[in-house]
Amino acid sequence: MITLRTRSKKASGQVGHFFYTALLLVVASMLILYELYQSGKVDINTANFYLTAGLSFFFPLVGLSYLSNKGMNISQILDQLGLSRDKLSIKFVFLGILIFFALFVLELMVNLVSTITNVTINTNVNLLLQSAPIWFYVFTAIIAPVNEEIFFRGVLVPRFGIVLSAIFFGLLHSSYDSTFGIEIIAAIIFGIIAGYVFKKSKSLYPSIIAHVLLNSLAIFAFSMI
Repeated sequence: MITLRTRSKKASGQVGHFFYTALLLVVASMLILYELYQSGKVDINTANFYLTAGLSFFFPLVGLSYLSNKGMNISQILDQLGLSRDKLSIKFVFLGILIFFALFVLELMVNLVSTITNVTINTNVNLLLQSAPIWFYVFTAIIAPVNEEIFFRGVLVPRFGIVLSAIFFGLLHSSYDSTFGIEIIAAIIFGIIAGYVFKKSKSLYPSIIAHVLLNSLAIFAFSMI
């Protein structure tokens, strides 16, 4: 029993060191990027793209470092985040697709209202993706959604609740400067739905799938312009 506990503590310690090191590397990379921008060696667009990517990794790494600091090993962390193998099933995949379609229908309704009222609703996603390198499209479609779901749903929902975590998630989209704050509102709605599903299912896969599909759709729509 003592041996097993010792091994468990050693494993959690190794996991913690890995996350702490990764977190420090991300912070150091962002600081170096800032210095390169200040010295004029990196233009503002390049700096923004890499800073966005850095921040995307920063948040989940903070959460993962926190969980490892609680003495959890990797399997315990994955289980608490709803990312264990038993949480990936056809039912949860279908649930993720269902969330995607619900948000897609909501977006269609907003566009319909915009057309009927002749009021232009700008999300400014086009401005954010304009002149973006190829890697940033892939990052936005696949990696960023996973990072955000780990932190905002997996880490924040059990500790701050569904609504508060959704509001934090919405504020992350405030930089989009969209008409009527539509991006913030949409993000909060998604956060509430995804948070509720995560709390009930104990699986992070539905919200990850929905998030990946939504971001991929936005990028596809941008590429068609």
